[in-house]
Amino acid sequence: MSDSSLRSVSPIHLQYLKNMGVAASASVSIVKDGDLWGLVACHNETPKTVAYDVRASCRVLAASLARHIKAKEQTDAYRERLRLRRTEDELIEILSLRGTLEQSLVDKIEDVRNYLGCDGFAILREDRSFTTGECPAREYLPPLLTWLQSKGTEGVFVTDRLSEFYQPAKAFESLAAGILAVPLPIDPTCFLVWFRAEEVQIVKWAGNPHKGVDLKPGEVLSPRASFEAWQDTVHGHSRRWTLSEYESAGRVRHAMMELRKNWRLRELNRQLTESVSEKDLLLEQKNFLIGEVNHRVQNSLQLVSSFLSLQVRESNDETFIEAIEEARRRITAVSLLHRRLYRGDQVDVVDGARYVEELCADLVKSMGSDWAEQITLDLAPVMFPTDRAVPLGLVLTELVINANKYAYNGASGPIHIALVEDRARFKLTVSDKGGGKTTERSGFGTKMMLALVGQLSGELDFQPGNPGLRVVLSAPITTSPGSAVVRD
Repeated sequence: MSDSSLRSVSPIHLQYLKNMGVAASASVSIVKDGDLWGLVACHNETPKTVAYDVRASCRVLAASLARHIKAKEQTDAYRERLRLRRTEDELIEILSLRGTLEQSLVDKIEDVRNYLGCDGFAILREDRSFTTGECPAREYLPPLLTWLQSKGTEGVFVTDRLSEFYQPAKAFESLAAGILAVPLPIDPTCFLVWFRAEEVQIVKWAGNPHKGVDLKPGEVLSPRASFEAWQDTVHGHSRRWTLSEYESAGRVRHAMMELRKNWRLRELNRQLTESVSEKDLLLEQKNFLIGEVNHRVQNSLQLVSSFLSLQVRESNDETFIEAIEEARRRITAVSLLHRRLYRGDQVDVVDGARYVEELCADLVKSMGSDWAEQITLDLAPVMFPTDRAVPLGLVLTELVINANKYAYNGASGPIHIALVEDRARFKLTVSDKGGGKTTERSGFGTKMMLALVGQLSGELDFQPGNPGLRVVLSAPITTSPGSAVVRD
C-alpha cells in the first residue's frame, strides 16, 4: 500500500481519530535519502476530500522541503568540518611546540578541552590522571579507564548516554552523561576523554504513552479517549556527538600518534648525534695517541739504528758488522709497520700487498741501490690483522737477508717475492736464482724466524728452484699462536 495515494487505516486508528474529534486526515511524508525524515499530518473536523492536484502539489512541496533540509544539513556539516579542521591544525601546532606529547597534553589541557567544546576533559593514565572543567570525581576515573581499556584501543569510543553501557556512570551522569574517548598508545596506554554534561529533556505527549491497558476477557483493545497534555522528563542523555566530531577525533588521534613518533625520532637523532660526536672525539683522541705512539716508536727505533751505525763505524770486524746490518734491517721492518699504521684509515687491518711492497722498497735502500732491479714482486691484495703483519714482515726480512747471504754471498741477485690468498690462508714465496742450498745453522736469525712462523701457526717449505731455492711460508690469515713446521 506504500504507493497508494488513498487508502484505509486500521479500525483502532479510525477510533483514535474519532476520539480526537477528527473526521478526515491526510499525511505527507518527508523522505530524505530514501529514509523517512518526518511527516506532515493534517486533520479536519468534518469529512473532506483532497483533490488530486492538491495532493500532487503537497508531494512536490514535501520533496522540495526534503532537498532544502538535506542542503542545510550538508552546509552545516561542511561548516562544522571546516571549523574542526582549523581547530585541529591549531591544536596539533600547539602540541608540537613543546617537549614530549605527554607533557604537551598536560601543559595545554585547556586548549584540548576547548577543541570539542565540552564541559570537561581528562587524561586518564594508570599512574595518574589530569582533569580540567566539569569532570567526575577522581575516585570514578580509574574504574572508567579500566572499562575503556576493555573496550579496545584501536578506535574512538563515543556515546551520548554512557550509563546505558557503563552502569557505574549513573553516579556522575549529571556531569558526564556523554563521553568521547580517544586511546593513545603511550606506555601504559592512556585515554583522552571529553565529557558532556547531562541535558535534561522535557517531552510532551498527548496523553501518557506509558499508561498500561488492562483488558478483561472478551474486551477489544481500543485507543485512548483522553488527550490531556502529559510530559516526560528524560535523564542520562547529553548533547549528541556529531559525525564530524567523531571523524575529527580520529584524525587528531592519528596526528598525535605521528607527533609522538616524530618526537621519538628527534630524540633518537639527538642521541645518535651525541653518540657520533662522542665517537668522533674518541677517534680524534685515538688518532692523536696513535700519532704520538708512532712518533715515539720512530724516534726510539731511529735512536737504536743510530747507535748501531756508530758501532759499525767503530768496528773492523766483518762478522760483527754483518750482524749489525741484519739487526738494522729488522728494525727497519718494525719501523715501516708503525708508519703504515699511522697513515692508514683502519688500524685493525693492514693491506698485505702494500705493506710488502713498502717493506721491500726500504730493504732495497738499506741493502744498496744495485738491488733495485733485482727484486720483483707479484702481490695479491690480502688483508691481514695488524698483530699478524709484524711477524710476517720480520719473516720476509729474514728470508731476503738469508738470500743475500747464502744464495749470492752478499752480492746482488734476482729475488722474486709473491703473495697470494688461498681461501682462509696466505702464501708468501721468496725465490732466488743462487746456490740453492739451505743452511744448517741455528743462529739468532733462524731461531727468531722459526719463532715468528710458530706465532703465525704456519709452515715453512724449502723447495729447489733449479737453480736456486724457493721458500714458501703458508699460514692462516687469522688464527691463534701455534708451532712452526719446517719442511725441506
